Order: sequence, then structure tokens, then C-alpha cells
Amino acid sequence: MALLSRRYGLWPVLLALHCGSAPEEPNSLANDETPGAEPGSDADPSGGAAGGGETNAPDGETPSSSGGSENLPSDLDPSGGIGGGSGAPSEVPEVDCSSATLEPGNGELTLEHDGLTREYLVHVPDSYAGSSPVPLVVDMHGLTSNATAQARFGWREKADAEGFIVVHPQGLNSSWNGGELCCGTSQDNGVDDEGFILALVEQMKRDACIDDKRVYATGLSNGGAMSHLLACNDADVFAAVAPVSMSNGAEPCEPSRPISVVMTRGTDDLLVPYGGGFLFPSAAEDFAGWAERNGCSGEPVPSAELCETVSQCDGGVEVTLCTLDAGHVLYDNPQGFSVPDVVWATFERYSLP
Repeated sequence: MALLSRRYGLWPVLLALHCGSAPEEPNSLANDETPGAEPGSDADPSGGAAGGGETNAPDGETPSSSGGSENLPSDLDPSGGIGGGSGAPSEVPEVDCSSATLEPGNGELTLEHDGLTREYLVHVPDSYAGSSPVPLVVDMHGLTSNATAQARFGWREKADAEGFIVVHPQGLNSSWNGGELCCGTSQDNGVDDEGFILALVEQMKRDACIDDKRVYATGLSNGGAMSHLLACNDADVFAAVAPVSMSNGAEPCEPSRPISVVMTRGTDDLLVPYGGGFLFPSAAEDFAGWAERNGCSGEPVPSAELCETVSQCDGGVEVTLCTLDAGHVLYDNPQGFSVPDVVWATFERYSLP
């Protein structure tokens, strides 16, 4: 796929064919011209940038903030309290939260990495008091899309319900260098997106009271490629990952420990075909690949609705594949399947050893 995506630009061509026109590549997370350019018009979100709540910059890599929660659509305003499932870790780690400055609300922030100013959105639930550590979820957008669009796919609402913080980073030219399969300008230019995400996690640990054993990664399409990549290379940072609508293109993929992976794929996906194609591995191949890396044995069994899981794996981890009758952008699907709900049910049960 490297030959196709890098030399011939096949992915943007497929996007254009699927959407009916060539996609634009917004540079800013707040760009409103193509807020939902990730293919699949029935799921394309629209609207303005996610505004920021009050944020104070800590020492170290200094982020900047702009905007205000009063500019947010009402369905994105933070609300609710800490939930947490019965499987959530019972022990609260000792974390020095004295320097944490983030407050409940929405922030639009930046940090400097590799000589570049990188942007990201942060959502902090109302329940957050900054006195005890909470989990962190990193949710990454797809090719040609942006952080603002990705923030509308349900993870903010789940953060409100469960009491964790969610961050939506912005890829340069709305793309990520997510391994050999995917894609765009960032892949072509060899952008250090993996390093950016790791720097972002460290920045969040300075800005907020984060449980560093409960950091998770998820993302759509190109963001899903990043999720696979982070699982392969940074299993010492991320407790579990959940790629959506994307195959694993990280080569080699040699995680430092077993890691739980929840994959969600659509049978009607024309860009990353469920059965494989365009040199993308099939959903079954990805499922088998992660099961093998994690030393799993036994047959998959039905787990959550529309999902199957193999759980007899090294380190007590599990590998899950959820199969939807949906296309590429599948968060809004006819089965009423909630990606954040199902993924969090796994995330909340796993922490770093």
C-alpha cells in the first residue's frame, strides 16, 4: 500500500470517487469549510470549532488556549458525573496533582513538537475536580477530517458520563503518518505524528490529574491507523486501543507487552473493505494478527452486541472485532451501535501492568 498511497495518491482519489468531489485538506482543527470530509455524507458532521473552557498553561511545553464554552453547541457542553463500570480498577494510584491547571469545559490548545505548532481539543467533564487521577482517551480523526468533526462522534458525552478526559488532536493537513497503509501528506512527508501523540499525553499529564496507567487511544480511518501504530510501538504508554474502520499498517508490529485491542469495521466500507482489498488486510486478518501477537488461544465468542472476542490471551488481555452493517464512517449506523459505549466497556477494565 505504501506504493499506492505515497507514489500514486490512491487514497485521495478513492475519497474523491466516494464523495463525488476531491476532498479539501483543512490545516486547522477549527476549519469549518470541510468539517466532515471523511467520506460518508450521512455521517458527516458540521458546525463550528469546539471552543475552550478556562485553561491555565503550566510550566514546560506551554499550550495556548482560545475560545469559550459559551460558543459550543449545547450538545457538546460538559455535564454529568463520574460513572465507571464494575470492572474499573478499584485502586486509585498516587499521583501528584498539585500542578494540574485544567478545569471543566472545552479547550483549544497547542504545543510545540518537532519544530511545529500542533493543535488539539480537550474536553474535561464537570465531575473533574483535579484532586484525584482520571483516565485519558486520545481520539484521532480520519484523513481530510479534523478534530472538531471527530469530537462529535460521542466520546465527549461518554467522558461526561464516566468521568474521564478526552483529547482530540489535529493532524497536519488533516492527515496522520499512521504506518505503511495510511496516509496523505503527513505520511508522504514522514511527519512524526507518533512523537506528537506521545508528547501530547505527557502534556496532558502536566495539565491535568491523569492516571498514567489508564491512557487509551482510538480513532477513525487514518486515526485508526494511528491507534494500531501506537499499540504496536507504545504499549508501555497505552493500556488499550480501539481502531475504527482501518487495518493495521504498522511494520514491524512488535508490542512490548500484550495489549487489548477493540476493532470496529463496517461490511459496506468501500475504502477499507471488510473482506480486504486495495492491499488492506481484511477485518478477519487483523483480528487474527492481534490474537497471534497477544498469544491468544481458543475460538472467538460473542461478546457485546455485534462483537466477538478472544480472551484467552497472554497478560489477561483480549482482542475484539465488532462487525456493523455500515460504511466507512460508521458511528451513526442503522443498528444503533455506540462505538464509545462498547469500546469504553473494554477500556475501563484494563490498565497498564
